[in-house]
Amino acid sequence: MMSHKQALIIYNPFSGKRKKHSAFPVLLNKLSEIGYHFTVYELNEVHFINNPIRKACTQKWDAIFIAGGDGTVNQTIQFLAEEEFRPNVGVFPFGTSNEFAKFMRIPSNVMDIVSVIESGSITPVDLGKFGNRYFINIAAAGWLADITYETPSFLKSKIGELAYCLYFLKKLLFKMPSDTISINISPDTVFSDLSLFLIMNGNSVGPLERLIDEKIRDNGYFHLFTYKKTTRIRLLIDLFAKLLNLSNDLSIIHHTKINAADFMLPESISLNLDGDPASVNSSYFQVLPQHIHVFGSNDNN
Repeated sequence: MMSHKQALIIYNPFSGKRKKHSAFPVLLNKLSEIGYHFTVYELNEVHFINNPIRKACTQKWDAIFIAGGDGTVNQTIQFLAEEEFRPNVGVFPFGTSNEFAKFMRIPSNVMDIVSVIESGSITPVDLGKFGNRYFINIAAAGWLADITYETPSFLKSKIGELAYCLYFLKKLLFKMPSDTISINISPDTVFSDLSLFLIMNGNSVGPLERLIDEKIRDNGYFHLFTYKKTTRIRLLIDLFAKLLNLSNDLSIIHHTKINAADFMLPESISLNLDGDPASVNSSYFQVLPQHIHVFGSNDNN
């Protein structure tokens, strides 16, 4: 007789394109077939009081499954990361970009994802922590860093990631550069006069793939891209040169690896964590190595 495993499902019915959600009943059936007894909460039902994520951790449930986009993943880990016991995490990418699912090489087909879960393939994943908030994929601030959450939802639901590209061009042409940012990595390494920074757990973001030509992820470190304050046209030209590997001498774009740093952010600048705006109680960043365990594999990242 099949033994049941206890799981929590966090579902965001408003994420991504509507047609993706037709697979939700299928995933419920398949998880049941492979032995999971689950409780489903919609994302808007997750509150600080009687929080189901904390309950799943306290009672040491077997898994937490997230059906939604990167914002849903991010909101879930805000609670999960604080707990001493953290169940294995499974992600069903129902969002627009699904950056974390790409990072973990999680397939888009529900049947394939369930097969990965049934196989028990688990990968430890680093988390980033910015002040009192966590992120699993990207952190950004400065000029153009608000594109992910300012792009209209109706546009994302209709044309997917292309919506971000269109909004990027709009912002590039019409939005003025923000106040400057400084980053203190060590007494000997300080970046100043920056218009934008991007911290990444993987090697790509959105439609911009392979920002870093790297096959193996360096555990315990995230990638930091900084952009010197410059003109719109210069930023666009240098960014495309970087993506197309046309030049290795781009004075305004710098890449390094970090596991901790102090960020000096003007009050006028908002922080973007995993695609959503975030308020933090300090601007100190650190990596939490292998803080959660996820169904999937990113060995070839």
